[in-house]
Amino acid sequence: MELEQFLKLISLNISQKVMKAKLVFLSTCIMLLVVNHNHSFGQASGGVGFFTPGIYTIQYSKLNSSLPAGYPQITNKPFVTAGAGYGIFSNIVFGGEGGTMHAGSFTQGNQKVDLTGDFGFFSLGYVVFNSKGLLMYPLVSIGGNDLKMYIHQKDQTASFGAITGEPFQAATLHYKSKMLKFSVAGLYTVQGSKSEKGSAGLMIGMEAGYQIAYKTGVWTYDNGSVSDGPDFNNNAFFVQLMIGGGGVMRK
Repeated sequence: MELEQFLKLISLNISQKVMKAKLVFLSTCIMLLVVNHNHSFGQASGGVGFFTPGIYTIQYSKLNSSLPAGYPQITNKPFVTAGAGYGIFSNIVFGGEGGTMHAGSFTQGNQKVDLTGDFGFFSLGYVVFNSKGLLMYPLVSIGGNDLKMYIHQKDQTASFGAITGEPFQAATLHYKSKMLKFSVAGLYTVQGSKSEKGSAGLMIGMEAGYQIAYKTGVWTYDNGSVSDGPDFNNNAFFVQLMIGGGGVMRK
């Protein structure tokens, strides 16, 4: 038992060091982008808005190991659909993003688990490149996730007596966590006006980065609290498409 606890402690310390290394790497990349900003690109001002579908590499192994025997395993990487809007003033980017996570439905025997979630972030960034329709900016975002796990029987038809006799045959578990995101986004105006003075019209692009929980999440179910929820986190790399438009002028 002591050896097992010792190995778990070593594994935890290694995981924490790897996580810190990832944060240092991402923060360094963002700082280098800002420091190396070429002021010949001028001061950008304007606004943009997007539909942002994407993929997050959240790992569910700890969550799966906490489910009783007979329950299905969660295997999908969640697909997200979101909307984002940003204002730009003197190269400073500010705005927010909100959306829904779709991990899917999983079935084993008569047990079914539906996994979804919601998230929202406030973001600050800085334009490091703005020329002829191409716009690039790093972002730091703060917000939260609400993971929703609906556990129920596959057969949804039941008698009144069966439902009242087994009131816990279905439940919705929530895992709410406070998150930070570090990312870099790039946009290109594919249709509209593009010049040295600015660009406006239809834009497409991509945002990629890493999200990490800065505070331990809390498990709840329906209207109650969970005292021994699994040690789970939403830390993940992500990539999202950006489809939308707007206008950004350069002074």
